[in-house]
Amino acid sequence: MESSATTTASSSTGPPLSAALPTGDYEVFLSFRGADVRKRFADHLYTSLARAKIRTFRDEEELEKGEAIESSLVLAIPESKIYIPILSERYASSKWCLTELAQMVECWKQGKGHIILPIFYFVDPRDVRKQQGPYQQAFEEHTTKHTPQTVNEWEEALLKVGKMKGWHVTESHGEGAVVDEVLSKVESHLRSMYTLVTDELVGIDTPVKEVMELLNLGSSTGKVIVGIHGMGGLGKTTLVQAVYNKICAQFDRCCFLDDAREALAKSNVSEGINLIKDRVCKHKLLLIEEDAGISEEFVKVATGLPLALKVIGSFLFRRERSFWEEKLIELQEIASTSENPLLKRLKISYNDLSPDEKQIFLDISCFFIGSYKDVLYYLWSDCGFYPESGITTLIDRSLMKQHEEDRFWMHDHIRDLGRAIVKEEDVEHPYKRSRIWSFEDTLDMLRKGEVNIFLSIIR
Repeated sequence: MESSATTTASSSTGPPLSAALPTGDYEVFLSFRGADVRKRFADHLYTSLARAKIRTFRDEEELEKGEAIESSLVLAIPESKIYIPILSERYASSKWCLTELAQMVECWKQGKGHIILPIFYFVDPRDVRKQQGPYQQAFEEHTTKHTPQTVNEWEEALLKVGKMKGWHVTESHGEGAVVDEVLSKVESHLRSMYTLVTDELVGIDTPVKEVMELLNLGSSTGKVIVGIHGMGGLGKTTLVQAVYNKICAQFDRCCFLDDAREALAKSNVSEGINLIKDRVCKHKLLLIEEDAGISEEFVKVATGLPLALKVIGSFLFRRERSFWEEKLIELQEIASTSENPLLKRLKISYNDLSPDEKQIFLDISCFFIGSYKDVLYYLWSDCGFYPESGITTLIDRSLMKQHEEDRFWMHDHIRDLGRAIVKEEDVEHPYKRSRIWSFEDTLDMLRKGEVNIFLSIIR
C-alpha cells in the first residue's frame, strides 16, 4: 500500500524540473473517468482548486459545444503546469483517459517543468504499473481495437505513473484529507514555479552585463577572478546562477569559488589580491522603474532587497487586495520607526503562522539548519505538531528551503529572525528562554551560577 505522502514526479526517475515553465491558460489538468469519480472525489477536488483561484482544466467544464476533444486536449495538456490523473478502477477502460495520460508522460519526459501528481483511487499502484487486476481486462479489449504501438504507449505511461509517489485513497485514508493534501501540494509547486530564476527576472540584465565585462577584461591573460560582494540577501547567488550558462558558453574552463579566501588559497597570494581588487563587482539593490501601483510601494518598503521581496511576496501570494493594503501600511510603519527594519519586515510573515508552525520554525532556526527531515518529523509528531503541513507552509512563505537530500536550509537573515524572537522571550536570563543554542549564553549562565536553575527547569 502506497504512503499518502507525496513527492513531485521530478524527484522520481526522470528528467529534472526545468526553469522553462509551461505558460498556458491553465495551471492544473485533471484527468479522470467521469463515471467513477465525477460526482464525488473529482468534483470535490476541482471545487477546492477553483476556490483557491487555481486555473484547472476538466473536459466537461472547458470543452465548448461542437469542439473536437482531440484539439482541446492538444492545447490544454502541454500548456498546463501540473497533471493530476485520478486512477480509478475503470480508468484504463477509457481510451481518452489513456490518451491523456500518455501525453502527460510525454510532456513530463521533455523536462520542461511539468509535474505529475497521481491519485490512486481505490486501486493498487501495482495494478497500475503492471496492468493487472481491474486493468487487465481493459487492456485485453484494447489489444483487439487499437494498434500495438498505441497500446504500448498506454502501457508505458501507466508504468511510469504507477512508479511515481502520490496519494492512495482507501477506506482508512479519507477522500477529504487527500483533497486537502493535494491542494496544499499544488499551491506549494505553483509558488516554487513562479519564483524560479528565469531570463525575464526583473533587474538582472545590468549586473549580468557588468560581470561579463569584468570576465572579458581578463580573458586575454587566460586567468581572472571576479568577486561579487554585498549584504546578505542581496541576490549574489541568484546573479551567479543567472550568469553561469553565459560563462560556460564563452570560456572553456571556469569554476566558482565560495569566497575570496578560497580564491586566494587556490592562486598565488599576491597575484590573487590584485586580481580580486581589480575585478570586484558590487551587486546593487534591485530597482524597479516602472510604475506598478501598490506593488511598487511594496518594493519601496523592502528597499529593493530581493530576500525581503521574496518573503513579502510569498506572504501576499493569492491574498485579497484589502489584505495587501493593510500589510503595506504595517510595513511602512515598520520602515519609519524600527531600529532593525529588515527583521521586522520579515517578522510579519512569521506572525501569520499557526502556533505549531511557529514552533517548528524556531526549532529549525535555532538547532536544525542542515539537518535531515526524517528524525525531526518523528520529534515534531511526538510533540503534537503536524510537520508535513508545517514545513510546506514555511517553504511556501520562503522562510526555509528543503534540499533534494531532504536537508533543511535557511537564509542567514531568516535564521537571525528566529533566534532574535527567542532572545526576546527574556533578554537578561537565557535559562528562561524556550531554546538555548549559543555557547556564549551557556558560558554566561555558568558565570552567573544559573546552570543549576536551567537543569532544574529541564527536569
